[in-house]
Amino acid sequence: MRALISYSCRRAFRLRRPYSASVVHFQRSRFFASYADETVSLPVGNNGLINLRITRPSLLGQDTTAGSNNIGANVILYLPPGPLFRAGGEHSAPDSERAAQNRENKARITKEISPQHVLASVTAATVVTVEYRLGNIGEEDARGSMASPKSPPPGSPNLVSTGEMGSSFYQYPTPFHDAITGFDWIQDNLRPTQLGVFGSHIGGSLALMLALTEAEKVNAVAAAAPICDWPGLDEYCLGNAETIDGPRKSSKKKASKAVAPPDLVPLLDARKQLFSSFERCFDAFASPILFLRSAGRDVPKAFPQYLTGPEYPIPVLQETRVATMERYGAADTSIWERNIYPTDEESNEIELPTRRRKALSRWPPYGLDYGSSGNTWSQPGHGVRRLEVTLPWVRVYSGNKRYLLHNSEESAPTVLAQQSEEMVSVLRRACFFGREKGYGERRVTLSHANESPEHEAAHWLGNVFDGSLKDD
Repeated sequence: MRALISYSCRRAFRLRRPYSASVVHFQRSRFFASYADETVSLPVGNNGLINLRITRPSLLGQDTTAGSNNIGANVILYLPPGPLFRAGGEHSAPDSERAAQNRENKARITKEISPQHVLASVTAATVVTVEYRLGNIGEEDARGSMASPKSPPPGSPNLVSTGEMGSSFYQYPTPFHDAITGFDWIQDNLRPTQLGVFGSHIGGSLALMLALTEAEKVNAVAAAAPICDWPGLDEYCLGNAETIDGPRKSSKKKASKAVAPPDLVPLLDARKQLFSSFERCFDAFASPILFLRSAGRDVPKAFPQYLTGPEYPIPVLQETRVATMERYGAADTSIWERNIYPTDEESNEIELPTRRRKALSRWPPYGLDYGSSGNTWSQPGHGVRRLEVTLPWVRVYSGNKRYLLHNSEESAPTVLAQQSEEMVSVLRRACFFGREKGYGERRVTLSHANESPEHEAAHWLGNVFDGSLKDD
C-alpha cells in the first residue's frame, strides 16, 4: 500500500512540477517524507554567480511544487564544509578498528542521505544550501561543489585561473560575499518565520559569522568543527630560535609535547592557499573569534614558512635574514644604524611573531545602532550606544578527536577541537554582560559528539523551532 501511494505521489508530482527537480524518499520512524530539490542561480553583484540548492520537504499528500514557495515557513541555511581534509580526513592519526569502521559506515550513509535531507527530515524546514565558491572550481564542479585546494600563483587575487580548462581558484573574501548574498535571498524571497544556520569547518566559521553579524534575523546557529582563528595556527609552531626539546621554557608540560596536532599542517597549507595575503586572515569575517577578542599579535608582512615532515614533528619556522633578539645583542652595529627604508628583498623577510596579550571585547560593539532612533545628540546623556540585541542560540560541535603526545599515554585535543572550546568560552564571556549567572551557558553550548553532527544539530534546531529551548 505504501509503495502504491508513493508511486501515485511521484507521478502526480512529475505532472505538476514546472521545473527540473529530483525527488528523494527518506524513511524515518516518525513520518515518510519526499523532497523536491531545486537549484537557483544567483548573481553576486558583478562577481559571477552562485548556486542555491533549495530542498523542500513535504508529507505525503502535501504540495512540493515550485509554485509553493513555503513563504513564512522555517528555513535552515546550510553551509558546506569547503575544501578541507578531502584527501585523508581531518587528520592522519591512526584510528582504532572500531573508529575506522564507524567512519566507513558514516561515509556510506552520507552517500545515501545528504545533510540537507537529514536537516529537512528532522525539522520539516526548507533547507537552502549556499554553494559558496572557495578553492579550485572548474567545469567538473558545475553545481558549485568544492574540490581540494590547489596552490594558486604567488600574489594571486581572489579569483585566479589555474591553467586548467574551465577551472578557477577562489580565495577569501569570496565566501563572505556568497554567504551574505544567499542570506539576503532567503530574507527577500522566503521570509522565514524562524531561521537556523548549520555549517561545518569553513561553513561553520561562516555560520558563526552570521550569528554575530545578523543576530536580529537568525534564531539559532549550529557549527561543527569551525575554523575560528586562522592567525592562531602559528601558536602551535616553533620559532627558528627554539628547539624541539624545549619549545616553551616557561611551561614544563608544553615542553614534553614533541608532536603537533595532526590537523595543524593541513590547516597551515590551506591558509596559505585560500588567502591572498596574511593580513586577510585577521579579518573577523574569516576568523570569527576576532569579533570578540584581539588577535594577540601583530599582522606579519608575509606568510611564515615552516619546515614540516617526519623530521619535524612540530612545524619549525624557517631561518630568515632577520636577526633574533640574541643576534641583536651580539651585533656590532646599533639598531639605530640600520636602514629605515628597507629594500624590496628585506621587506619580504618574515619576522618572528610578537606575542601580545589577547584582550576581550564586548559584543555587540558601540555604534551599530547610531542614528536608528533619531538625533541621538539632541538630549543630554545620549550618544553612540550599544545595539540592544541578543546573541541567537549557538551550539558548537567540537567532536572528541584527540591525539597521543610523544612518548606518553596522555592525549590532547586537535586544533579544531581547541578552537571550538575557546570560541564557546569567549562567546559566553563577551556577549552576555549584565545577564544573570548561567544565561550565557544556556544560550551557548558545546557538544563533543563525534559521529554525524548533522543529525544532532538537526534535532537541536528542531527543539529551537518548536520552542523546547527557552531562556528560563
